[in-house]
Amino acid sequence: MEGSPSLDSRWLHRNLSLDVLASVGVGVSVAMVVSLLPSAARQAGMAPLVLALLAAVPFAANLLSAFGSRLSAHSTFQLGLMRVLGAALVLLVAFVPSAPVLVLVTFGFWLSLALGGPFHVRVWGQIYPAHARGRILGLFGSARSAALAAAALGGGMLADRIGGFQAIAIVGTIGVVCATAYLGLRSSTTPMLPAYTARSSFRILLSRPVLRRIVIAHSFYGAGIVAAVPLFAIVHIDRLGLSMGEVGLIGVIGAVVTTISYPLWGVMVDRIGSLSALRLGTFLGLLAIVGYAIAPNVVMLWIAAAAMGAAGASTDTAIVAILSEETTLEERGAALAGWNGTTGIWGISAPLAMSLVVGTGLLTLNQALALAATISAVGVGLYLATAESRATAMRRAVRDSRMAHGLRGLRAIALDR
Repeated sequence: MEGSPSLDSRWLHRNLSLDVLASVGVGVSVAMVVSLLPSAARQAGMAPLVLALLAAVPFAANLLSAFGSRLSAHSTFQLGLMRVLGAALVLLVAFVPSAPVLVLVTFGFWLSLALGGPFHVRVWGQIYPAHARGRILGLFGSARSAALAAAALGGGMLADRIGGFQAIAIVGTIGVVCATAYLGLRSSTTPMLPAYTARSSFRILLSRPVLRRIVIAHSFYGAGIVAAVPLFAIVHIDRLGLSMGEVGLIGVIGAVVTTISYPLWGVMVDRIGSLSALRLGTFLGLLAIVGYAIAPNVVMLWIAAAAMGAAGASTDTAIVAILSEETTLEERGAALAGWNGTTGIWGISAPLAMSLVVGTGLLTLNQALALAATISAVGVGLYLATAESRATAMRRAVRDSRMAHGLRGLRAIALDR
């Protein structure tokens, strides 16, 4: 039954510890691929098109994951193998630091996350209680972002001494070791991932009115964010002339704020709803793009990084939660694959289109960032116009009523004493 731990308390805590360790590994690898690799590529003289491809390939991986369950993990062994191989690919940049290798390595890493995601979500549904899902996901997010902060800082400082690509490989080794934790996850039964195709995964996702509106809103918001991301490295290196250590510090600030805000978003999701968290989080993401557009110095980038970190924690926590609220356990893997597919469509096209208009001189850097902010603002507005489903609102009202009743009972006991 969904929402009831399928194992005893000892195994529940063991799985929780392993998931936290695995989240640390993901954070380390993401720090290398997202925080340091684009700036290292720009320092090496690679063109804006390469930066756009590095921003687009995660979404290409998401799109591929929507085209059927046969490609996805179906056991904890397959999940662990995918994640270990994906993290290990990052080490190749030290040996062949060419643009095609950087793009292929980034694609392989994100593909390992995308193909393992549907099964991993099913495992979570079996081993963790539904009433604490937001807080548990917040814990994993905090571990991931704390590791990202430490890895970005250490990697950036090391990169200034031995070179960006060598530092990425050395620190990335930690991500490989931590990824082996996936191999130890256990549930009372192996969760069966129902077969799905791209058509069925999109149908499950879009058949829910609330999810359909969220897909549209997030398409605008996300397109603006990913269109801006490859421009961030140009701001770092070309406009402000930052060192890799300074770039790493920006990543640290974003990750620290993400770490702090994950538990807060988890509580917010459990208490006031996923949609409210998404509204606030996407607004912060919009402010981050504006911050990069107007930044006269690195201090403004610190503020923008903090806003982007909080926004990322919000969407990470709330999207998984709202998919859980609006779908059954059997549909959840397909719904996540469908979500990944929709992000793939705009995630590939937006950064490539932006690099084209900037590379050909149609827009200046600031004009391109303003355009990205405008697109994201449309998504934020659509989120504000979206109402949660009646069933979700009723479930939260019942839960809040029970919590209030319990608190009144505790207060009465305390007064009697």
